Amino acid sequence: MTYRNQYWIYNKAIPERICDEIVTLFKNKEKIKAYIAGNRVLPKIRQSSVIFDRENLWIDHLINPFIKNANIRAGWKYNVDYPETHQFTEYQINQHYNWHIDENHEPYKTKDYKNGKIRKLSMSLCLSDKNSYSGGKLLLSAIDSGNKVKIFNVKEMKEKGSLIVFPSYTMHKVEPVTKGTRHSLVIWYLGNPYT
Repeated sequence: MTYRNQYWIYNKAIPERICDEIVTLFKNKEKIKAYIAGNRVLPKIRQSSVIFDRENLWIDHLINPFIKNANIRAGWKYNVDYPETHQFTEYQINQHYNWHIDENHEPYKTKDYKNGKIRKLSMSLCLSDKNSYSGGKLLLSAIDSGNKVKIFNVKEMKEKGSLIVFPSYTMHKVEPVTKGTRHSLVIWYLGNPYT
């Protein structure tokens, strides 16, 4: 795939007061160390703290229209059903997430709404003021028409209230935070495997 419409960005789409409300909701709750597939904690790949939340469904209702709109306007037109549990993430100094994809290699094998589904779209919402932290850049990778790797530094994602949507098979990373704390909210959107 070429990098045309590799991602869809909404600059400052969510009001700052709502971002602050989300941070307040989770900031003092118990967080767990972020892990990668297989529930493994691997600090060289990923270091942050997270909370998975299914109680505050108003957050999904707030974000869902942006996902539907991006899916159409970017031309992906993926068949997506449900959002997976949203994840509040806190990156402190030196914390990061190295290159990875969000897509499952195999469909979920569960006894709930995820059974048989894969991640198709990923969304990240910036909850922190750009002056409250340094580092923590979101980078995406794609192959251009000449089969060369192109790296996107998504500068808009430093703006509080900005959100990005991209296909879950997209390689991406969060660079280490060098000052302050970076908060974000991530949601993955599920659908049947590609046919």
